[in-house]
Amino acid sequence: MGLLGLQVGLGVAGTLLATLQNAARDLLGDTLQNRIHRRILEKAAGLELAHFENPKTYDALLGATYEVGSRPLGVFTQLVALAQAVLTLSSIGFLMSRLGWAVMPLVLLASLPGVLVASRFGFENYRMIRRRAPEARMQNYLAQVLVDDDYVKEVRIFGFEGYVLGRWQEVYRKFRAQLVPLVYQRGAWGFAASLASAILIALATLQVLARAAAGRISVGDFALFAQGIVQVQGTFSSLLGGLSGIYQNLLYMRNLFEFLELPARNLDTGEEWKGPIHSVEFQDVSFRYPLTEREVLKGVSFRLERGQSMALVGENGAGKTTVVKLLTRLYEPSAGRILLNGQDARRYSPRSVQKQISSIFQDYARYALTARENVALSRIEEQANRAGLEQASRKGGADEVIAALPEGYDTQLGRQFNRGLQLSGGQWQRLALSRLYFRGSSVLVFDEPTAALDAAAEFEVIEALRQQAKDRITLIISHRFSTVRLADVIVVLEDGRVSEQGSHEELLRQGGTYATLFRLQARGYQEQAEGQGKL
Repeated sequence: MGLLGLQVGLGVAGTLLATLQNAARDLLGDTLQNRIHRRILEKAAGLELAHFENPKTYDALLGATYEVGSRPLGVFTQLVALAQAVLTLSSIGFLMSRLGWAVMPLVLLASLPGVLVASRFGFENYRMIRRRAPEARMQNYLAQVLVDDDYVKEVRIFGFEGYVLGRWQEVYRKFRAQLVPLVYQRGAWGFAASLASAILIALATLQVLARAAAGRISVGDFALFAQGIVQVQGTFSSLLGGLSGIYQNLLYMRNLFEFLELPARNLDTGEEWKGPIHSVEFQDVSFRYPLTEREVLKGVSFRLERGQSMALVGENGAGKTTVVKLLTRLYEPSAGRILLNGQDARRYSPRSVQKQISSIFQDYARYALTARENVALSRIEEQANRAGLEQASRKGGADEVIAALPEGYDTQLGRQFNRGLQLSGGQWQRLALSRLYFRGSSVLVFDEPTAALDAAAEFEVIEALRQQAKDRITLIISHRFSTVRLADVIVVLEDGRVSEQGSHEELLRQGGTYATLFRLQARGYQEQAEGQGKL
């Protein structure tokens, strides 16, 4: 009874230890996955804008997130398995040493071919995945086109679902063309490895049989060999496979480290800017984007004072948005200086300067969050400030939009989530404008602020803009001259250079590029008005 109780107790203890081990492994895996994902997101949050305009960054990001949870945990579990395998081999090897000096080495060598083949093709698989990172991103993008709300309407109307599916399948076929020969080679080499292992085991068996025939080992020793050979081979294979697995996991983790080692810009480096910005001056500013040779801006100079508004005019690619990126410290000039209140902007940390700048871009973001968050993200620590939210919403023209929502400011927006409501383009833009006003900055930047608005809404926004510009510096980029003409100063950019500068009336009198563009647009409006009802 005592032995039975001991056996039951050992069984229960073993089960308990296995349960605890599994639970610890699951919890450790979850913790590792969370921490590594956080590291990746923290790194991404600290990268300069230039990184996100370079496709190599997205390849690195894809590699960093590939099996990010399983690889580090795999290294840890394989290290534990290695320790267990070494202990098992030591004990069994001692027992099998009586069967002959060549038996144990032959059994161990029999495990080697399979592990070598697995290691080689594991590395080849890693190389294939790294090579096809751009294609994998393209395949993911094509899948997104078929399911994302931003694309689905146009896809359905033009009916090119089949084309997108075909492109998706074409990318897959390229991957398949690389995978098939790799699988065949792995199978052929695996078969050869199995043959080699079988021959080595046969040699070890002959050694044992010869000793048995000579009467130098007992029936019990032969039984030990029969049972031990399987365990030794399996344990040694696990040992070598663990070493190979650690190497392969470290290869994949190398992708993670490559991403984490990308140079990041510390936005808090420099002196802290304090107080409002009263003047902005570009002094002979030139700029070229990283890894390019073309200068987007060439010797651009202008000055703005508090209470002044300036409009940037020019064809697409003239450099207007680049001026905004430099002003908002997303980039630094390649040459020249940007002065804030007469001081070189480089002296101050980008983050502290950006607190005094509020902007809305032409490709404004549509956050699938609540209406409150969509307005408050520009100063998220103040999202409980209901009076401030309502005031900003009125200035941006979003107050009526929010009032019509079923839960007001707490309504979930975007169809990606349950009970989420989709807004029109103009409604989203009103929220983006309200977000700009909620910031309460001394510099306002508008990149096509009325692009998605109808005429009545545009008038309201422009009136609000004029009120806000009275005690701030305002920079406007727009193709609508009804908006541009309200600016105190208009700067015309052509091929990255300032070709004209002055008020609306001054530029009309000069009869240059601005006057030509203005008259073309005015004539277009007039012809449209005369032709109403004829479409």
